[in-house]
Amino acid sequence: MARTSSGSKFVGLVLFGPVIIAVVSVLAMLFGAAAGWLAGLIFPQVFERLTTLIFGEEIPAWQLGAMLGFIATFLRTSFPNRR
Repeated sequence: MARTSSGSKFVGLVLFGPVIIAVVSVLAMLFGAAAGWLAGLIFPQVFERLTTLIFGEEIPAWQLGAMLGFIATFLRTSFPNRR
């Protein structure tokens, strides 16, 4: 049975950590897009006015949900909780 050193574990974390963060962020983006699409079906005027107010033009609700899902998950996985 081969033993791995702590140095190789660190290298593995440094190499695969960003990949894992990116994959989790993309999955959250897909869930955010689905949630935005569903919310846009229920509250179309709210998303129309909100996106016009924020961006100056109307964007689809699924795009807003995808953007928020990606950003929130990227920030959550990138910066650990400080307690």
